[in-house]
Amino acid sequence: MDLWERGSISTHGCVRVRFVTSLDRGGPIEHTLGLAAAMHDSGIDVGAVCVSDEVADRFCAAGADAAVIPLRSWRDAQRAREAWRYVRGADVVHGQDRRSGLWVRLGPRPRRRGLRIYTMHGLPDEYLPIPGTRHRPGARATIAYRGLDAGLCRRADAVIVPSAAFAELIAARLGYPRRKLVVIPHGVSVPAERVTPGAMVGTMALLEPVKGLDVLLRAAARLASEDPGLRFAIFGDGPERGRLESLAAQLGIADRVDFPGYVAKAEALGRLAVFVVSSYVESGPLTLLEAMAAGVPVVSTKVGAVSEIVTPGTAQLVPIQDDAALAEAIAGLIADPALRKRQARAARERVLDRFTMKACAEETLGLYERLLGET
Repeated sequence: MDLWERGSISTHGCVRVRFVTSLDRGGPIEHTLGLAAAMHDSGIDVGAVCVSDEVADRFCAAGADAAVIPLRSWRDAQRAREAWRYVRGADVVHGQDRRSGLWVRLGPRPRRRGLRIYTMHGLPDEYLPIPGTRHRPGARATIAYRGLDAGLCRRADAVIVPSAAFAELIAARLGYPRRKLVVIPHGVSVPAERVTPGAMVGTMALLEPVKGLDVLLRAAARLASEDPGLRFAIFGDGPERGRLESLAAQLGIADRVDFPGYVAKAEALGRLAVFVVSSYVESGPLTLLEAMAAGVPVVSTKVGAVSEIVTPGTAQLVPIQDDAALAEAIAGLIADPALRKRQARAARERVLDRFTMKACAEETLGLYERLLGET
């Protein structure tokens, strides 16, 4: 299997799919819920191993079966046996986060000649390239990821990645075998209508160092000095929240920046006039696609998968770690309503043309069926 090979679209037989998840929120869960719903709509028998009743309820609402089996550790033999019993007999078992992907590759096939698939959504923290830091993976991380994790890819029938840039990154940094990597871009559900534009500048993200939210705050400080009425919002939560709130205070914009925590996507996007991605690394940013689909104009750093998603006229791109360039691009959109409208329309059309959840599910099902035909 070649690095650039894509799942082909075909008519779907009676494929029985069981996803395995171990998270309660975040991009991998949202992606898996979308896949489950789209596959269910295509007549596929879909189920999922879930970490909690709340997540299970969301899968059930999407039309999938669900089993609450909290995979808190890959060493939990009792939970592993429960999960193996649940997925037994399926055609495909598909891990959708790092812990569940490890479990899927360590475990048995769901049936004779059934498939083990793993979607890799992001790099481990130890391998994230963050400018200004000299941190290097230690011996333990090297053994765990370049040794065990990369070696276990031989037990997977395919490792799905959301972009060619990310495929190259994990092959180089983690030693994943290129022949196992299959690029299937993420997809999102596209609302029937564009959201009514809000008035704030902001983002939705896990509050982690790799998201470059300190750069966004420094850009916000520049903008705030020029426009006393402009407000900002950073939706989400994470380990960086306290540091970011302190930085906002140091920059003198604490009263201009909201940290609302987790808010429903439609509500968050409806508050924004401009959506910002300030990340240092992006493997396949769902929030970028969601903003584009909703018709919210985007300014983003030019990193990883962003360059594979954005085409001319669909977003403003800036270098990483450049708060001046970020502020300038945001100011240009704020000052030009016609530009915002044109960009929002072009971005929405780009998502409809290439990055819908239906297209992602079709490519994933096409990959399953091709691999099942080869076994």
